[in-house]
Amino acid sequence: MSETNNTDVLAWQKHGAVRFLREAGVRAGQVVLDFGCGQGVYTKPAARIVGARGTVYALDKNPSALDALMRAVTEDGLTNIRRLDTTGAMPLPLDDTSVDVVLLYDVLHLVGSQAAGEKANHSTAPERRGLLKEVHRVLKPAGLVSAHCPHLATHTDVGSEDDIIEEFTAEGFVLEGNFRAKLRHSGNIVKGHILNFVRPGDRGRGAC
Repeated sequence: MSETNNTDVLAWQKHGAVRFLREAGVRAGQVVLDFGCGQGVYTKPAARIVGARGTVYALDKNPSALDALMRAVTEDGLTNIRRLDTTGAMPLPLDDTSVDVVLLYDVLHLVGSQAAGEKANHSTAPERRGLLKEVHRVLKPAGLVSAHCPHLATHTDVGSEDDIIEEFTAEGFVLEGNFRAKLRHSGNIVKGHILNFVRPGDRGRGAC
């Protein structure tokens, strides 16, 4: 990473990440699931937004990444992040209707077990369907799913975001809106396209 890019990343992580997640719909007091959180690019700023009355679940199947995240969390004095180790298998280790917001950032193309004979890092519709059913289960009524879906053409069996929107719709979600914003991807700050879906319901998303 160049010095310029590193400066951009540090600046975004310090100020831009919170702005981005607020634009996506994360609010104070919420319960957030950062699915495939890695080392916490979005986990920590989400924790700052939800505050002491909220909780962020950091879920990943890479224990080393979660170890690094929890060390950073301790150093930053954040106490509202809960670690969730997973093998990638469903169901999600969360109760029904217990989450306000699910972040699916740069992960849909990685969903699946990659069994013998399958392409590595190549997700299929049935695998994504299993995840979306679980996301629907853990979300509260009117809960939000915010998704960033790169690598579709190269790492999935679909070719466009329209296909992903259809998959969400088939599992009972409604596309609430979309926007472009600066976000972190592959170690750089890029302009990414965000899709926001809701689970229909008559309850709000928590405190604003």
